[in-house]
Amino acid sequence: MIDLKDIGLVLPDFSLEEINLTIRENDFFALIGPTGSGKSLLLEGIMGLMPFTSGSLMLRDRNITDLPPEKRNLAIVYQDFALFPHLTVKQNIFYGVPYQGIPDKEAGQRFDFLVSTLGLSGILKRRPYHLSGGEKQRVALARALILNPGVLLLDEPLSALDPVFHEGAKEMVKTIHDEMDMTIVMVSHDFSDVLYLANRGAIIRRGRIVQQGDTLDLFERPNSRFTASFVGMKNIHAVDPGRGRIRIRENRLEIQAARVPDPGIGHMGIRPEDIQLKANGSMEFQNSFSGEITRISSHNVFLNVHLKAGEMGFEAVWPRSHLRDYGIAPGKTVSFGFHPEAVHFFN
Repeated sequence: MIDLKDIGLVLPDFSLEEINLTIRENDFFALIGPTGSGKSLLLEGIMGLMPFTSGSLMLRDRNITDLPPEKRNLAIVYQDFALFPHLTVKQNIFYGVPYQGIPDKEAGQRFDFLVSTLGLSGILKRRPYHLSGGEKQRVALARALILNPGVLLLDEPLSALDPVFHEGAKEMVKTIHDEMDMTIVMVSHDFSDVLYLANRGAIIRRGRIVQQGDTLDLFERPNSRFTASFVGMKNIHAVDPGRGRIRIRENRLEIQAARVPDPGIGHMGIRPEDIQLKANGSMEFQNSFSGEITRISSHNVFLNVHLKAGEMGFEAVWPRSHLRDYGIAPGKTVSFGFHPEAVHFFN
C-alpha cells in the first residue's frame, strides 16, 4: 500500500538515508527507535510536511512524492494534539473538511458516526482549554478521521496521557484500526503499546532502518546487539557455539539453546521476563542455575532482579508479589532458570 523506495531527507544536522519500507493495507505499523533517530521526521516526510530530497513514495501504486500534504489522502495526529484553541470541538473536527472538498452531507454523516463512536456528544461546544488529555486526543482523532484518510499517521499518540486515560485510549485506537479497516502508522516509545497495537514495524537508528518485520520478530529475534538492547533484551553475551550447548566466552558457563546458531553468529541474548524463579516445586528448566540476588530495583509494578551465578550475571523481571511470596532480597541465594527457546542469537 505504502512503498518508500530509497528515501532520503537531508537537513543541515541530520538526514534520513536509504529508507526502504513497505506498509501493507490495514497494517498497524510501528516506527520505533532511540530519541533523535528520525522517526517523527520520517512520519512528517510521509505526510509531506518535510519534503523528501531523494527516492519515491508510492500510495496504492500512485506516486505521491511531490504532492502537497492536502493532496495525499493522509492524516496526522501529533502527541500534543495541535487543536485550535479559539475553535470549539465541533469546529476543530470540521476544520479540514472544506479543504478536501467533501460534500456537506457526507461530512455530516461521518461527523455523526465519529461523535457517537468516540463519545464526543457532551463536549462539542467546549474549547480545548476545557478538555482533559483524553478528550483532546479523541477530538484530534475525529478531526483526522472525518477526512476519511487512506492512512492515519500517529506521532506518539498516547504519550501525553496520564495512566488513568492511557489504557482506555489504547483500546480506542485499536478499535479504530479493527473496525474501520484503517491502515495506521505510529511512532511510539512505549513498547507495551507497540506490542499490543502493531502487527508490523521497523527500528530506526541514526536515520536508517536497521530492522523491519513482524512486531514479535523485532522483539524476539533482533538482528544485532543494538536492536536486541534497544527492544529490551538483556543478558547479552558473546558465545562459542557447540553441537548442543552454547558456551559463554566470558566464563565457562554453558547453556542449552533450542537451535544451533547460523555460522558467524557471535552473540546471544535472553529477555529478562523469560528468566523465572524456581520455588516451591515450580517447573523444571533445561537451563537451571543457583545464584545470589545482587540488586533489586522497581520498574512500575514489576521488579528488575539482578543475579550472579558464578562469574555470570543475569537480569530478570519478576512480579512484585515475589517479595511477599518468596522473600526475595539482595544477598539471598535463589534457584532460577529459562527454557532453551528463550535463547536468541544475533551478531
